[in-house]
Amino acid sequence: MFHKKIIIYRCFLVIAFALLLSIRLGATGVPPSSLILSLGASRISMKPAIDSAINGFKLPKPGVYVKLSGESYFNARDFIHVDLNMSINKGVMDNGYLKESRLCFNYGFGRSFKLVKVSISPGLCYSSVGYENTRTKKSIVETRFAPSLGVQTDLIILSSPYRYLGIFIEGSVMFAKPSRWVHQLAIGIAWKPSFRKPEKDIYLPQ
Repeated sequence: MFHKKIIIYRCFLVIAFALLLSIRLGATGVPPSSLILSLGASRISMKPAIDSAINGFKLPKPGVYVKLSGESYFNARDFIHVDLNMSINKGVMDNGYLKESRLCFNYGFGRSFKLVKVSISPGLCYSSVGYENTRTKKSIVETRFAPSLGVQTDLIILSSPYRYLGIFIEGSVMFAKPSRWVHQLAIGIAWKPSFRKPEKDIYLPQ
């Protein structure tokens, strides 16, 4: 099970890297393509595995959310993007605890306005959930894999060809039967990690 999980994670990373590179090389629009790092908190909705050792299942606190996105504009407002995101959440149950991780690969499109940016992201999600009942000494690990759809809205704080800062809210659902889904709501800061300064205009002597 562990080796299978590592193989799936590596496949996601290879595909994401290839598509991020293709976006960077194929950028022809204005503003130029860019990488955006998003950090925030996530809240998930899921049902636990059916087992006698799992009772009193709760997810009382938000988890950690990280996303790396590549965007390429094909005109002044519309763009395509590819992203890889991961969240980690911890929960509790009677006489034990659980840990959940959710990895998603998305490819979609969006539109940027003056103060708001909106994107739609079809993709695939892989989730791993581990349960530990300390009383019975029983451990359970289950995986969930399904197509997904995410919708994100950014409130733009700062935007220029080389700088971007926004507050994002993203909702993502998995298309699986209720016992297998892991839906997610995330909120945080989106930042373009670029320190390049805008080029100065060249003035020729009269």
